[in-house]
Amino acid sequence: MNSAIQQRDIEQLARLLASGKSNKDGGADASLITSLVEGSAWRKYNEDAYSEAYELFVLSENADGQYLSLNAQQKHAMARELACSIDTERFLRRCADGLAQQQLYFYENGDYKSSIKTAQQLGDIRALTLDELTLLGWAAAKYGDGETATLAFEKVLKQNPDDDVIAGELVRLNSNNRLKLNQLASAFPVVNTRRQAQVNSSAWPRKQFLLSYINADTRSTTAQTKDAFSVVSGITTRSRSGQSGLGNFDVLTSYIGIGDIYKGWQWRVFLDYKQFYSGAAQSGAWLGDDLLGDGVRSAVSNNITGFEDKGLRADIAYQDVGFNFYANVEYGMFDQPVNADITGQISATWFLPKLTLATTLFRYPKEDSMLSQTGAFNARNEDAWGYVLEDGIRGLAAYELAPRWSVAGTFQVSTMDGETVDSNSALSVRGDVSYDIATDVSDMLDYWRVGPFASYSGYKHNRSGFTYGNGGYFSPNYFISLGLYSELLTLEALNWQLKLSNSIALSRLEQTADSRFPLIASPDIESDADPSVALPYSETTGLSGNFLAEAQYRIGNDWIVAGYMSKAFAVEYQAFEAGIQFRWRGGEGSGVTSDELLLSSPRLRGFAL
Repeated sequence: MNSAIQQRDIEQLARLLASGKSNKDGGADASLITSLVEGSAWRKYNEDAYSEAYELFVLSENADGQYLSLNAQQKHAMARELACSIDTERFLRRCADGLAQQQLYFYENGDYKSSIKTAQQLGDIRALTLDELTLLGWAAAKYGDGETATLAFEKVLKQNPDDDVIAGELVRLNSNNRLKLNQLASAFPVVNTRRQAQVNSSAWPRKQFLLSYINADTRSTTAQTKDAFSVVSGITTRSRSGQSGLGNFDVLTSYIGIGDIYKGWQWRVFLDYKQFYSGAAQSGAWLGDDLLGDGVRSAVSNNITGFEDKGLRADIAYQDVGFNFYANVEYGMFDQPVNADITGQISATWFLPKLTLATTLFRYPKEDSMLSQTGAFNARNEDAWGYVLEDGIRGLAAYELAPRWSVAGTFQVSTMDGETVDSNSALSVRGDVSYDIATDVSDMLDYWRVGPFASYSGYKHNRSGFTYGNGGYFSPNYFISLGLYSELLTLEALNWQLKLSNSIALSRLEQTADSRFPLIASPDIESDADPSVALPYSETTGLSGNFLAEAQYRIGNDWIVAGYMSKAFAVEYQAFEAGIQFRWRGGEGSGVTSDELLLSSPRLRGFAL
């Protein structure tokens, strides 16, 4: 037998063990043989002859020796398999140690799937350590298994609640799972802090100041208190000079409003008091169904040239990560010539990494004349008609081409209907390219965008007349402009702010000679109404442009004053607008933000930006 051991004659030793077990005293013989084999195996092990030792340990069924010999030969996988196949406390510990090493090995070699599987096997044996949980989380995150990564990182934060890096990864993993992210933010303050920081990093440059305030961005909370009751009061004036007489239109508006925030929703309610003034119809002008001075009745206009009335409006706004929503509803005026209808708009905006998309559904009166905005009376001061409501959709897409460079496009499709006014439809589009020169000019500027633009608008019919079937609103067959624009805004969160917008363009328009009475098929012998009578045809080229200045100033913690002034001109008309507002809101604040510039309201701007 010693000879068999010395010669490593495994087959002979195996026969001897089998023979010993089969003899009558086989138990004793087998035990003796096993003892001799084990002794020889340990001598080989101590002599670093690990391969020979392993064979003898297998023969003697010595699991400890096999495990040690395999590890000594760097055959860790075989050693781990052996350890995991033996259900004893010692070997389970060895199994766990081997799995932990394998988990790290797979991770370092980029085999994240195997690293995850190994960690899960390890977790079936014992609880994972903090390092093992962390490694599992990162492996799952890199493999794209967000659920497994989240579970692992949650356990990490329970043991190490101040781990900012892990918190940031949890926010990233669950950025599209709002429910889970809110649960994590509620459970772990560090996650809430990172979530707020991530939200604010995009909300502030996107001008989502309500969202940044709700998420405790110090820039917003220091500038002003938004979640407090507010009262506003102001006055605006708007003057339009177009066709002589009836084409001149002035509106003076006084208003008072209140507002607050409820569960992240901003709401406001306003009472408007408006005074409307329209130029008087001249002799030789058409009004209703009369040609004044020269017609069948030789009428002199006795219609009203203005009135005063009240109206109500309300709006709500909401901001979320990458999303804005706005809606408003208006009723007024209460006693206007043509009964008022409910009007308003619904707007939504989506912010993508380099792309901004916005859309608005709207229903508003055309504000070009008293006839189109509220309705008016004929020369006999009876039979009100007009009040043209425009229903439509508008959209915007803006894309960041490169740092400081962007391109944008807008469109609007709408239809128009009014009381005794023929239906109409319109299309408008605009495209522009801009370059931000603010950093080259002053560190007091938030942006200064300059660039070219091109625009087109066109109406199916010319309904600019003040006769039955027409609505008194500017409706050219086409109006094309090609020009340059500039817009600058000073820094946010200072106690003052200024915004300037300018444009100049070469424009060309055509107004077709459509019928003054499109709703009738034959002449009316009792009036001057005749479908063959047409509006004057015109085709003109000239300059158009506008200048707009907005400003606001914080007087103290509670008070802000804001105002604007705008002057616009086109080929055949001029317009002037101005307004001032005093705003009181409880709370503290040291600055102002551009979302509260008066013309930044989505109601006036057209989009929830």
